[in-house]
Amino acid sequence: MQLRRRLRNGLSASVQYTLAKAMDNAAAFGGASANSGVLAQNWLDLEAEYARSSFDQRHQVVAQVEYTTGAGVVGGTLLDGWRGRLFKDWTVTGQMTTGSGTPLTPTFFSPLRGTGIIGGTRPSLTGASIDEAPDGYYANPNAFVAPAPGEWGTAARNSITGPSQFSFNAAVARTFRLRDRITLDWRMDAMNVLNRLTYTAVNTQINSSQFGLPSLTNDARRLRSSIRVGF
Repeated sequence: MQLRRRLRNGLSASVQYTLAKAMDNAAAFGGASANSGVLAQNWLDLEAEYARSSFDQRHQVVAQVEYTTGAGVVGGTLLDGWRGRLFKDWTVTGQMTTGSGTPLTPTFFSPLRGTGIIGGTRPSLTGASIDEAPDGYYANPNAFVAPAPGEWGTAARNSITGPSQFSFNAAVARTFRLRDRITLDWRMDAMNVLNRLTYTAVNTQINSSQFGLPSLTNDARRLRSSIRVGF
């Protein structure tokens, strides 16, 4: 679903909401190795690999806005003199993206039976709710246990939902008209302008004491300035 304001008097904006669901048995083929992420836990039960896709993001909202001064009568195109020179040719843009987390697979580090490969199989479920995690956790450690000897884990692939995602980037630019055929464009871009902390990865190995805790964050605020001369 999309709501859009077409360009008028220098202002345009849009808001888009996406509801999606994706299922597969492997997001991509990366080779038959434990590190490829696509090795079936039990090659005799490939149906057990069918689950949410690694890129399955159930909800996503993207909002964009752009405003250029001096466009249209209401936007100030008739301003002249020093007021017009100060006000015109500024452009401000912003984009916000937020959405639910993508799925993660719980793992149990052990040899893969019959392969000679040491990698991550899946743990078994205990019956406790996966989502009822303690504060600060994104998975309930009490929901998983090492599989019984000689058995495969009963936890599904991509059965953990990762942290929600959020980003807000903005930019401001100005065009300076030095002569009839010479312009100077200045632009300042701000990534993660709110400097908001968002977790981008979670420890999914149940053998670890850090299981269920975030292990990686997004980048902090970054500013980038550029100048371009046109002639």
